[in-house]
Amino acid sequence: MSMPIGGWAARVPDVRRQVGADDTIWGLANTVPSVGNIIGLCTIVLLAGRVGSRLLAVVGAGLVLLTVPLMAWSANFAAVVLGLTTWALVAHIMDIPMGALALEVQRRYRRPLMGSFDACFGAGTLIGGIAGTLSAALGVPPWVQFAVTSGLLVLCLAAVARWLPEEIREGNGTLRTSLRRRFNRRMLPITAMAFLSGYVSESAILWNAIYVSETMGAGSVAGGISYTAAATAGTVALLAVDRATARLGIVRLVRTSTLFAAAGFGVCLVISSPAAAIIGFVLLAAGMSAVNPSVYTLAGNQEGLSSSEGVSMVEIGQMPGASIVAPALIGALSGAIGLRFALTSIVIAVLLLSVLVGRVRYANCQG
Repeated sequence: MSMPIGGWAARVPDVRRQVGADDTIWGLANTVPSVGNIIGLCTIVLLAGRVGSRLLAVVGAGLVLLTVPLMAWSANFAAVVLGLTTWALVAHIMDIPMGALALEVQRRYRRPLMGSFDACFGAGTLIGGIAGTLSAALGVPPWVQFAVTSGLLVLCLAAVARWLPEEIREGNGTLRTSLRRRFNRRMLPITAMAFLSGYVSESAILWNAIYVSETMGAGSVAGGISYTAAATAGTVALLAVDRATARLGIVRLVRTSTLFAAAGFGVCLVISSPAAAIIGFVLLAAGMSAVNPSVYTLAGNQEGLSSSEGVSMVEIGQMPGASIVAPALIGALSGAIGLRFALTSIVIAVLLLSVLVGRVRYANCQG
């Protein structure tokens, strides 16, 4: 799931030149795939809990690894847009079952594992980025890079697919019954937490470098350093999340880490300096690292719901927060009151997370 994302990020300039797209056209190319996101999410929400997660995860993985090389091979702009849209669609077919299977493994081991799972995702993105950077330096065409990495990943998937668990389905019945089980009062605070988590994470990704380089006047190099430092801090912090969950419990951990993130980022917003801005985003990333694994664990341990049904509600909450509200709200606030004050909405969202986690009920859940 993550290696193609990192590899694609590293080869975007080459693919853009390959199809002859300027900034405006390339922006369009990355806007249209939101249609694929919506279609993919709707499809997997309908299938979750009704089709086996192991089958969906393997099929989705195969489609992802097939789509990316074909997209990178094309020299036609329309074909790349179609490829990006297809990639967004099939990624959803993979990601919800993938999360459900991770929760199933965590349940069987009877200890927190979701933090390590998210850390593996981050490591895959990093490895893909390194592979893409080296391929670009050696002059390897993007489609060759993705064909090789996809081939290797298919072999790895074939070797370990038989080890994947099968999800235990909590409920049966019609599609209407399945949807009715998911949309209930117990899932409402979890879905709201997913929305806020998506908003905070995407806002930090979109505005980190811009705030440091332009608002603080530190230049593009400092902006790149800030983004890299925050991403590294978040991945490293994930390595400690499982142990902290076992020791503190989910509610106490999320509440403590979000208060830490809100206080650290808020104080650094008050201090008008590039160094403080970089430190603020690092503290935000480290503090927020516990939220996503915890939200998935809470959603996957709701009585009467299968893991995939719970995870599907997390995806329903996260997508509008990350894809729609994060870029639009902070952009609008920035135009009205300035980016520095607009970023205080992140602090408010993080504080709301610390409140909502106390309203969640769960069963058979680590922490």
